Amino acid sequence: MNEIVAFIKVLWGLTILLEAGLLVLLLYRKNHRAFPFFFTYVLMAFLESIVLMVSYRLWGFSSSNAVRIAWGTQGLVILGRALAVAEICRRVLGRYRGIWALAWRVLVGSAVVVLLYSLAIAGLEWQLLALNADRGLELTITVVVVMLFLFARYYELTMEPAARLLAVSFFLYSCFAVLNDTILENWKYRYATVWNVVGMLAYLASLLLWLWAVRNRQLEITLEPALLSQGVYETLAPEINLRLKLLNEHLNQVLCPEAKRP
Repeated sequence: MNEIVAFIKVLWGLTILLEAGLLVLLLYRKNHRAFPFFFTYVLMAFLESIVLMVSYRLWGFSSSNAVRIAWGTQGLVILGRALAVAEICRRVLGRYRGIWALAWRVLVGSAVVVLLYSLAIAGLEWQLLALNADRGLELTITVVVVMLFLFARYYELTMEPAARLLAVSFFLYSCFAVLNDTILENWKYRYATVWNVVGMLAYLASLLLWLWAVRNRQLEITLEPALLSQGVYETLAPEINLRLKLLNEHLNQVLCPEAKRP
């Protein structure tokens, strides 16, 4: 047990180090402007790691205070991750207003259905309420990411490498989290320590993928229609006006032939 606790401390230190490095990289590459919700999520996860480390040092790993703090902060972090996934969906689909209008309704509807179903079949044990909510939210994220890729493939949309890698890493982490929570629900306290270690390892793998995804600067994508420059407009405007004048004269001859009679 002491060896496992020591290993968890090492993982915790490595997690905080990678989270801090990811925050610095996002700021250095100015990718916090391209992915503001993702940056906020990483910041929340970084603060959560520090709060948990302090709480475990004060009250112990298995104390009730530490457990309540852990589940409370975890809920906020999962909501932040959900917003980061929604940001990726909007970045990929938002430029196409018609597709986005359909996609966000389907994504939100699927997320609500999956979350309600997960909570409905989870049972009524209040001790497992936080665990069931955590698993339901993670399962919702996996469904949303799958739906995103289906929309992108069906409409043949190009996904930038950074957005694709971020989406894949969120999907893989949420899949591991759902499996991990399911095993914990069945084994409960006998699996609690292993559950924590497996979760930290999966999160560390996700941090490495996120670091790789944002290693280069990403362009900020505007959802407003792109307008022509003044020079291009001045070049095209006379030709467009001439074509409109000729079209108007032709329509007058066809539709109003009496106008030409003396």
